[in-house]
Amino acid sequence: MYPTIRIIVGEIIIGDILNQRREEIQMTWNSKWVPILITSIWCLSWGTDPLLGIDDHRVVLKFDKKTTIVPAGTPTRGMMSMVRHPDGTIYLNFQSAPPKLYKSSDNAETWTGAAVGLAQPHQVVQGVGVNHKGRLFLVHQTAGDQPPNVPKKLYGQDLFVSYSDDNGQTWKTSPTDLGRIPPSIPNMQFHEDGIRTFIEQPDGTLMFTTTLVPTPDYAKQHGAYRQPYKRPNYQFAGRPGDFFSDIVLRSDDGGETWGDPTRVYPQLSPHESALAIDPNDGNHLLLMTRIQTAEKWYTEAQQKELMRETENPRPHYKNGALFESSDGGRTFALAKGGMTDWYGHRGTIYWSRSNVVVVTHSAGGRDSRKVARISLDGGKTWVNDTKTGSPFMNQSTKFVVDPDTSFSCPTVERSKDHFFSAIWHYVGSGGEILGVFWHLERPYQEWAQP
Repeated sequence: MYPTIRIIVGEIIIGDILNQRREEIQMTWNSKWVPILITSIWCLSWGTDPLLGIDDHRVVLKFDKKTTIVPAGTPTRGMMSMVRHPDGTIYLNFQSAPPKLYKSSDNAETWTGAAVGLAQPHQVVQGVGVNHKGRLFLVHQTAGDQPPNVPKKLYGQDLFVSYSDDNGQTWKTSPTDLGRIPPSIPNMQFHEDGIRTFIEQPDGTLMFTTTLVPTPDYAKQHGAYRQPYKRPNYQFAGRPGDFFSDIVLRSDDGGETWGDPTRVYPQLSPHESALAIDPNDGNHLLLMTRIQTAEKWYTEAQQKELMRETENPRPHYKNGALFESSDGGRTFALAKGGMTDWYGHRGTIYWSRSNVVVVTHSAGGRDSRKVARISLDGGKTWVNDTKTGSPFMNQSTKFVVDPDTSFSCPTVERSKDHFFSAIWHYVGSGGEILGVFWHLERPYQEWAQP
């Protein structure tokens, strides 16, 4: 008679090594082979065999602590972007007036603010970035209540990129006149809102996004916001050579000059896009944005086409949306499950060197909490409390990062599976900026690691 031995893979057996239940396997062996087999199990438990948990997408998100970056009463606007410098310093922008960057040299534990000396007056900084050499970048524009936006009663009549090679002590502005992108100022407006990111490909090519919309007179003249929509700018219409909606701009000289614009899926009217780049493939990009369209802009046939293409039951939206590109941002497509709930916008995206993707956005509907969606494998699979995860971002778990109303919530990685998110938090009619330290635990994978 052979003895029956029950092995609980992932629960407490063999010297208390394995501590999480995964599955039960009942096996029958001749007793004289048991020691050899148990030794084999010991080896596998500390190996990297994919059968033992590497592909398990279940994680636990745990909060470690909160800190105050900027006290209440200082910030009046809270769309933010954040980046880590190659020397480890973290820089945070939140549209302060006058312009100021907050930075931390101790991995987000403490923060100090420093004024930004830009050549142009009355600037609002809409995004911060850095390249592999440590050059910092800011995209900024003149405040809406200052010329050239007044007395024309327009907004976004200029946009600049400035860079610093001395950690923000001094800034130089790119000579590129971004206002000459077709159809050019004064026929267009730069629609910015503070979550812009810069990315860098392995060959040094830099990219950031901006939003172009037609001015009212130009829109009326060239058929914007009227049926039927016209390619390539769809509801923004215009002339064939115009660039409307979100566009990607590039630099091949370290950010000194900018050009080579391409469109970001204008049929869904993306605004306020943030870019992230695959740490293992410089042509693979993810982009988190806000989309906003109106049913009246489309014919009935176009409405059906749009609903079929997006798998959304209605042809009008105000959502967050995740897009993907495999050709370096030349073209984009809606990612699987890319659309959030209605009003689930104000999104950010972070792609860590360890291939974890963190997307944050408003929870949606009347729920204005800030939530995070997490992928452990570069956006292929999203965490949803199952072993296999989900290929659809909008079917993943909404991890609540902030339980109160908040604006954008950029994130950086402090160390493997340890993260820091900045949160603009309402206090009365103003706000404060808090920092949240959190980490991922992978109890179903830990025993499979070397």
